[in-house]
Amino acid sequence: MTDTQNATTERAGSDDAVVEILDESNAADRARLVSIEKDQSVRRLDTLREQQISLAAVIPPPDDALLTESPRWVYYPWRSSLVRMLGPDGFRRLRLDRNRNKITAAEQDRLTGVTVGVLGLSVGHAVAHTLAVEGLAGTIRLMDFDTIDLSNLNRVPGSVFDLGVNKAVVAARRIAELDPYLRVEIAPGGLDEDTVADFLDGLDIVLEECDSFDAKVIVRDHARARGIPVIMETSDGGVLDVERFDLDGERPLFHGLLGEIDAAALSGLTTAQKVPLGITLLDAARVTARMAASAVELGRTISTWPQLGGDVALGGATCAAAVRRLALGYPLPSGRIRVDLDAELGSLVDPLTATPPPPRSATAPDDVAVTFGSLPDREAVVYAGMRAPSAGNAQPWAVSLDDTGVTVTLRDGAQRGDIDRRASAVALGAMAFNIDVAAAARSVAGHLAVTGSGSDLALRYSFGDGADPQRADLLDAMLRRATDRRPGDGSPLSDDEVDALDTATRVSGGFARIVTDRAALVRCGGVLAASDRIRRLTPALHAEMVAEVRWPDSDADPRTGLTLDTLGVGRGGLGMLAVTRRSDVMALLAEWDAGSALGAPTQGLVASGSAIVAICQDGDTSADHVRGGTAAQAMWVRACELGLSICPVTPVSLHARDDTDREALSPGRADELSRLDAELRALFGVDDGRSIAMVVRVFRADGAPPVSLRRAQS
Repeated sequence: MTDTQNATTERAGSDDAVVEILDESNAADRARLVSIEKDQSVRRLDTLREQQISLAAVIPPPDDALLTESPRWVYYPWRSSLVRMLGPDGFRRLRLDRNRNKITAAEQDRLTGVTVGVLGLSVGHAVAHTLAVEGLAGTIRLMDFDTIDLSNLNRVPGSVFDLGVNKAVVAARRIAELDPYLRVEIAPGGLDEDTVADFLDGLDIVLEECDSFDAKVIVRDHARARGIPVIMETSDGGVLDVERFDLDGERPLFHGLLGEIDAAALSGLTTAQKVPLGITLLDAARVTARMAASAVELGRTISTWPQLGGDVALGGATCAAAVRRLALGYPLPSGRIRVDLDAELGSLVDPLTATPPPPRSATAPDDVAVTFGSLPDREAVVYAGMRAPSAGNAQPWAVSLDDTGVTVTLRDGAQRGDIDRRASAVALGAMAFNIDVAAAARSVAGHLAVTGSGSDLALRYSFGDGADPQRADLLDAMLRRATDRRPGDGSPLSDDEVDALDTATRVSGGFARIVTDRAALVRCGGVLAASDRIRRLTPALHAEMVAEVRWPDSDADPRTGLTLDTLGVGRGGLGMLAVTRRSDVMALLAEWDAGSALGAPTQGLVASGSAIVAICQDGDTSADHVRGGTAAQAMWVRACELGLSICPVTPVSLHARDDTDREALSPGRADELSRLDAELRALFGVDDGRSIAMVVRVFRADGAPPVSLRRAQS
């Protein structure tokens, strides 16, 4: 087929479905345009500039070849009109742009190689048009012997100007007006033993929507022999049938519902004689009441099967969904489904009165200072220790108290991101800080010992009889310390505030790299956003992240993890949070290598802050990470004294030490994580041989944030 014709026919009078596509850069086409324009009745429609502006605005931006593609003039003889359009590639890119990502660009390209045949262009008109609208085929072949009658216009989306025109021609015209570049073929006449071979030749899928039972049998018989799947929609109760003759060459026609059936015996059946077959095929027990009652009246008070335009439109949608799955290789077995909108509308649920699942009873948060003050000295020290922060409020510790001290070990079941239990070591360091401050305040200060490494890491705080007023002065801020996940006001830190944070970190055995430059903050935000994207697109990491959140329908212990009120998202943000909770959504974004927006909340929060701080330590042993955690908690408590808020924004691979760690963390993304880690270390100026225990954003926000609950003493 040439560029100047998108519909072919051998049927007399159907040439009115053929358009001419003319390229002004071609001399012959220019001459033809001149010839057409001599006819004063021909109208011109030129919106090329607007089309070009829209094409240039699509995301991702089209390449120069698409933007400079030669436009075309399309001549529609039945409308006596010339329409100027983008070239075929640009037209297709722009017309189908809004399909993404219901249909990806790669899938859309695959669909151009699909050829479908539509038999019967009453219901089939809606089917063929929907296939064209969605771009589900590169070629659509249409067959119907009949012409449009006024009685067809209750369901066929034609017009009074189409009366007396072949139904296939009417459908082809409508598709040509939608997309003149889509190849449409009109098969002549009706389907019988003489024409079925030509109709099926080269088809990948058949959509059968004809009234004739003998034609239904013939097309299935031959489609089964050729291994071509057949789809049929019946406009009663939304019945959709799929017969995968491509998978089973012995499968009985119509799922065996009509038994052995002979096309010759069905030839010439009257409407009344078709009724039993139709009712049997649809299942008498499940035919809608109105259709069943109408069947009794056929030939008496009504002349033929009733059909509604809405039911026919629904058939176009369900057939298109089936074609999409078939053509793209997604699972679609032989079988039947009912998409009965009337039945569904009879079961409407009012969200205002629907009973939500009962939420798990929540534990009221402690008044931390009051609770601490009410406890005996040693129990108070343990209580303060367990108020320490941990990644996702996982509280990875097990704590035991005896007469001489507190022993802290690690629980089993480390998360994937807790490589060699380094994140847990940081949490134990924060706990050690809290224990030491509380012990100083209760005059039982002693000394800390760190033993073991990895999963065998343990702390032992031995009580003494010491008091440290300077240390005890930190108690109030330590008990008030909380993670604040709200945005900041963007105000800068003063030099005194920066010095105070830096000093608190150094006194506790670590050091801080504090970034306050606005441009550097933006770069940090980009790195952290990219890391968050990887966290969500990696199934195991995403599952761990989702498990941290305590949704109202969650059975998890609300004294661990993060309740919704602590996440800092408004009501409008909960919907998107629920979307990012879904593993199927993340799987699609990973498959498409998309999801850049997944890190946008982190990037925005970083941009709203006053500083990004990396709390670091020399060395990389478990004891070093404990020391880093202590330094991080010391800085956090000092920030609380200064009226500053803190929220960890630790990147997913912060504790990875090599590409083996990174590959285990997120398979296939080791290189990307390595690049992000190197970029972050460079931004903070962290040398080799030094480790980062935690990355936090520092900011100002009004009021106190909600406080996460903690387990009881374990």
